[in-house]
Amino acid sequence: MALGFNESESMNRLQISYTEYTKEQAEQANSAFDECVKHYLRQWIEQGTVLGGDRSPEVENNTEEFIRQGALRSFFKHHEDALERLLQQDDIARHLLRPSAQVFFEPDAYEPLLSLFEKRIYNLAAHREHLEVPFRYSPMSRQGIFGDSISFADMPPGEVREDIGFYFGTRRSDKTALNLIARQLRREALFSTLLPIHVVTEGYMEDSLRAIRVATEKFREEGESQQLFHCFVVQRRHAADDRHLGAAFLVMNIQQPELPHRVLFCDTLKPNGKPPWWNKFKRYVDTVFPQPDGSPAASDRLEDGGLNLQRLHDGVPVRHQDIDCAFYSASMARALIQITKLSPELISGSIEELVSQMTERMPEYFAQTNVPKAPEVVREVNVIRRWQMGQEALTDLQQDYRSKSAALNAALLESSDSTWGEPIDPSESRLDLSSAA
Repeated sequence: MALGFNESESMNRLQISYTEYTKEQAEQANSAFDECVKHYLRQWIEQGTVLGGDRSPEVENNTEEFIRQGALRSFFKHHEDALERLLQQDDIARHLLRPSAQVFFEPDAYEPLLSLFEKRIYNLAAHREHLEVPFRYSPMSRQGIFGDSISFADMPPGEVREDIGFYFGTRRSDKTALNLIARQLRREALFSTLLPIHVVTEGYMEDSLRAIRVATEKFREEGESQQLFHCFVVQRRHAADDRHLGAAFLVMNIQQPELPHRVLFCDTLKPNGKPPWWNKFKRYVDTVFPQPDGSPAASDRLEDGGLNLQRLHDGVPVRHQDIDCAFYSASMARALIQITKLSPELISGSIEELVSQMTERMPEYFAQTNVPKAPEVVREVNVIRRWQMGQEALTDLQQDYRSKSAALNAALLESSDSTWGEPIDPSESRLDLSSAA
């Protein structure tokens, strides 16, 4: 099946569209893409690139075999900006950046049908930290010599245990994904005219709370006079040894940085009505905001702003597990930002009304206020969001490279104008603009 959001729908009126994009269409597109990549590599080789030990003697006289096997790996080893270069080729970029509605997702685990060279591109790119395409690459321990993904079915029986790293729909959010989510939340928080909103997405949850206290102390020291109350929205993992992501919302009185005026913990699941990380978050609050002996603990002000979104894993096959706390917590954080901007009076209202208003602003997960969508629909929403996260990462790489290229071209042109008649040594440029046609 192919999945997508209706193009005419905003995030506040989210509906899934089901297209008739077939497996056969996907296979044809994948085949055409692989031919584009091989054509690019063939031209790269013909430019006379020195491949060194990456090209074995057996392949020296068989370029086509080398292209089918190790050429892409050699290209990535030869160029630190290999993925960016590929994204400058229209046919290659068009395929990598295609929307989810042009991807065939296997119906059971929602695994996208990717071509041989597309998988290799994502896997090889992930060897460099800033080039990960979220959710689309296999862990390095699950990659073959040429960058191929090794599936669970291909692993020797009994030598490895099935885990979430094998599947697109269950891989954890990596650093790139979390940075993109943080940017989305910061953009959402812009232009808040009534209450200042600060988005905190650094460190772990306790670090974020400490950063809030430090920031509030700084506001007091600097004599902030226009706004007495500042709102802080947090979306972070709990700790280095706890990769679960949650959200928090704090209202701080800048004259009282040692004690939150209001503090909400927004977890992504509530089995038996209580968030599993509740006590841990209470400890974070009391550690960062200790109170004098005999005074009520800061955590006495803690309120439950969580929603029961994430499914438990008990008895669930690995490929069906719900590892989307990053999306759930980001949606809750976004809803709180919108409420603060558009209905700030709710910030001082009851927790019940505030949580209800959060659900109203989360159409990706709620059909209407306090009415969640069916689990299978939520799963499909998250599959789309995973694919879109990869699109955003790739678009950033493509546009950043173009901007750097344009800036370099302008600098070279300016230099050539000022030294007319003098040859310019291209080796002085750190950015190689040559690419296969």
